[in-house]
Amino acid sequence: MSSNIHHLDVRKSQTSEIDSILRNLMSIQGVTAAAIVDGDGFVTHIHRDSDINTDAIGASVQVVFGAAAKAAQHVGHHLTNLVICENAEGYILSTPIEAGFMLALVTQRDALLGRVRFELKETVPVLKKLFASYLSN
Repeated sequence: MSSNIHHLDVRKSQTSEIDSILRNLMSIQGVTAAAIVDGDGFVTHIHRDSDINTDAIGASVQVVFGAAAKAAQHVGHHLTNLVICENAEGYILSTPIEAGFMLALVTQRDALLGRVRFELKETVPVLKKLFASYLSN
């Protein structure tokens, strides 16, 4: 019984850390949403500053990333690390974390894309470590 409680405490702590990371990403100028999407396209964690359809974001991120990864393979680029989808209103950036999970950021058009990309790349190793231990518990 006590080992089960330990696992719950560890998961709660890891979830809290993931939420903190997403909040930090939201503090970047122009970022309007930060989400973790699982391999099935479901949003498992999200921070946003407006009402957006989380189901649509989750499914879209997985579909777009999958299509981009397939296109990369067709031209001999075998590992897709980051997909940037440019839209009239802004960008959607997505990157794999661990075991099918993705990190997705939604930005406004005036976001500093270089800064967003830098912060995303700095954050991924931290999330990979968290998810590796999260998934093993």
